[in-house]
Amino acid sequence: MAKYSYQRCSTSRERQSMLRQEKYARDNGILESNWYQEYASGAKKDRPKLKQLLSSLKDGDELYVIEASRLTRSLQQLLEILDFAKSKKLKLVMGDFVLDCTGSLSILTQGQLMMLGMINEINRLMIVEAVKEGVDAAREEGRIGGQPKLTRERIYNKNPDVAKYYIEYIEHRINFTEFCRLCVISRNTGYRYLKVLKEN
Repeated sequence: MAKYSYQRCSTSRERQSMLRQEKYARDNGILESNWYQEYASGAKKDRPKLKQLLSSLKDGDELYVIEASRLTRSLQQLLEILDFAKSKKLKLVMGDFVLDCTGSLSILTQGQLMMLGMINEINRLMIVEAVKEGVDAAREEGRIGGQPKLTRERIYNKNPDVAKYYIEYIEHRINFTEFCRLCVISRNTGYRYLKVLKEN
């Protein structure tokens, strides 16, 4: 029996960090050699790293993802992965949701997985619609679009830990590396956050 971790972000390494997913893998005792990472849409079925991972799994292995949406945002693909897990007698751990396919699964557990998959797919469709509406509104106002300006409020809303550890950082109780580690952000993101916080 071996443990594997699948880690996915939708956009590039510069815009999204894997740090939270990497921490989850470490916390569950998964060797880095068994990490499979890629940047791709969760709705995309043909993902090279996911395909490589699934072909590597043996009977009784364990697959960990920080949440089901990292594995896929497609209900159909989630059900296909469930069938694959049952055929291989895998243990799927998706955050707090555990699917132990080494034995028989109850109808209730399978129904909960279907609901989870449906919610993730609906969330994806809502994000797509919201982005489209935002782009349309920006065009009507003569703007090209893009990310809203980064402010202290946006940083704190996005990552509440920053407020706590920023105080420790400016009081020299922790260094920059520790600040980034505790906030679970990349160094590039840390530099951007500190620049905004110091200006404000």
